[in-house]
Amino acid sequence: MPLLGITMSKIRPLFNPYFTVSTPDGRNGIRIRQLNIPDFRKQIMDGWQAKAAPSKTYNANHGRERGRRSFDIDDPSKPQLVEIVREQVQLLATEYNYQGRSATLASSQILLYTEGPGCPVHCDDQDAADDDYGMGTVMFNWANQLVALLFLTQEDTDFTGGQLFFPNADFYVNAVPGKLIAFPGHYKYKHGVTPIHSGTRVLLQTTWRFDL
Repeated sequence: MPLLGITMSKIRPLFNPYFTVSTPDGRNGIRIRQLNIPDFRKQIMDGWQAKAAPSKTYNANHGRERGRRSFDIDDPSKPQLVEIVREQVQLLATEYNYQGRSATLASSQILLYTEGPGCPVHCDDQDAADDDYGMGTVMFNWANQLVALLFLTQEDTDFTGGQLFFPNADFYVNAVPGKLIAFPGHYKYKHGVTPIHSGTRVLLQTTWRFDL
């Protein structure tokens, strides 16, 4: 039932101060782990190249995706990779004050970046209401969203450029297969990807919601 023109079911209130109160640059909420994972690079690349078109191309005219050249591809490896990330997210729950609470997968996609501008700076949460969601809808998920990225390709070997960076913290992350980086989705963790100069950058992007 809308209240004052707002769809209440789309609002997630501020339950967890850790996600909303941190150092000014947000750096203290970034966690990096190096995991041993199967090498799916050839399988993913062969599967992508065998298709006439990717399963999804981002709309270059929409908000944070503007100028981004990346593809969301389907691959049989994704369920196994998601479960690897799920295990790590549950282990990280204590560090984010969510001990004893289950993490639910909100989204997952294997992103393949080709040569181009990378990705503009954005945050993965707190999307403003717009035509994509309908007027009167507020997309707030500040309290309980965690982003977890798992790199699947090697910087300076599989591609050049394409560094993940957090401008608020002046922090850059090199891509190494099996490197997992997790951070809250709110505004203090704005991030982007520098231009891809050559090759193909591949990662698993996931978002998780902790039960409240």
